Amino acid sequence: MVQNPSTMEFQPDPDALVPAYLHALGVQGASMATRRSYGADLEQLLAWLEKQSRSLTQLDRRVARGYAADLGRRGYAPASLSRKLSALRGLCAYLTERGVLPVNPAIELPGPRRTRRLPRTLKTYEAERLMEVVAAAPGPLGMRDRALFEILYGCGLRSHEVVQLDLDDLREEGPDLLVRGKGQRVRAVPLGGEALAAVSMYVDYGRGRLVIRGEETRALFVSRSGRRLSTSDIRRRLDVLCTAAGLDHVSPHMLRHAYATHMLERGADLRAIQELLGHASVSTTQVYTHVSGAHLRREYERHHPRA
Repeated sequence: MVQNPSTMEFQPDPDALVPAYLHALGVQGASMATRRSYGADLEQLLAWLEKQSRSLTQLDRRVARGYAADLGRRGYAPASLSRKLSALRGLCAYLTERGVLPVNPAIELPGPRRTRRLPRTLKTYEAERLMEVVAAAPGPLGMRDRALFEILYGCGLRSHEVVQLDLDDLREEGPDLLVRGKGQRVRAVPLGGEALAAVSMYVDYGRGRLVIRGEETRALFVSRSGRRLSTSDIRRRLDVLCTAAGLDHVSPHMLRHAYATHMLERGADLRAIQELLGHASVSTTQVYTHVSGAHLRREYERHHPRA
């Protein structure tokens, strides 16, 4: 007797489930970095399941809790453990929605307790010292570096947002930058006077000397060989400049932290900073209220009659 195909049990290809989930994340706007990290985390899950003689289609609450407990014993940092569990939860939800699993085995899975670390940032004088060193660099690479770091500190962009900028993202009205952030959210970020001057100088007199003839690229920031800059290029260049400025190691993201912190210290509205940074939630931006707490204390002591 031949079964009606509509009543037959669906038999998915186990090897295709994780790639399908990662593809779905990409469609939803997850960054390449997130998909790469989740992919590595889920490869770890598959290896663990294989040792347990299990497959993804056999995931239940007991197995999911067993895997979470095993991760907890491995001494991962809270952020890493949280990401690995997030990858597991996301995959389980995906498989449940598609009928691969009858119930979501990770729905009540507890997560690690995370203590929120305050972002390390630069003092104003340190940022100014760095920008002085950047401005002194000669030639087209010096023009590029000044424009690059004026945007990182003066506009608060993430390094991956900067390397994705094209010439067309410079808009005269404003003037501002059209920035593609996390989840492919697009925002307009104002260009301050220093950043605008540096970018204009680079585009008019520096960039054309770096781009190779016949290999025209729309990338705003290019390397000595004319290719689009990468985030690792920015990190390496910043290390060199920090050494020249006599500063301890500074990451590109610390310039973003400095942008937000220094604006808050000068009275900027938290909601405005949220929009400028491209944070989906103001709760993410609120961490800067703790970073600038010493400044707020000084302002209180200076201005309140009963301080």
